[in-house]
Amino acid sequence: MRYIKILLIAAFFFLAMVFFFQNQVPLSQDITLTFNLFFIPTMTAIPLPFYFIVVAAFVLGCILTLFMLAWDRLSIGHKYNKGRRRIERMEKKIKDLEDKLNVQNEKTASGDHSVNLAKQDDSPEHHAL
Repeated sequence: MRYIKILLIAAFFFLAMVFFFQNQVPLSQDITLTFNLFFIPTMTAIPLPFYFIVVAAFVLGCILTLFMLAWDRLSIGHKYNKGRRRIERMEKKIKDLEDKLNVQNEKTASGDHSVNLAKQDDSPEHHAL
């Protein structure tokens, strides 16, 4: 798939160069861009060749796309790191609970029933008798 993508990009640039080469005269005509709003004075650009405007628009589109992809990458990276930290905290809680459970099991296995008996003495069922 990677090679197909590279091949398609190379074909696109080749066709773009052929297009610019075959249409040099029409693309070399100067164009003057104007921007006119009612509340500000009219702005007029210097005369530019048409191909320059096309190439500038393409480059501007590439740069904006790069920024959007970078923003998405940073956003996804932040979410990944946040999730990873949450997983680490939960794993630590699980380990602490497992350690606590192991300590209680060791006490029970060693015959230390004093903790369990004390809890049973305070139960409401015991007081009812």
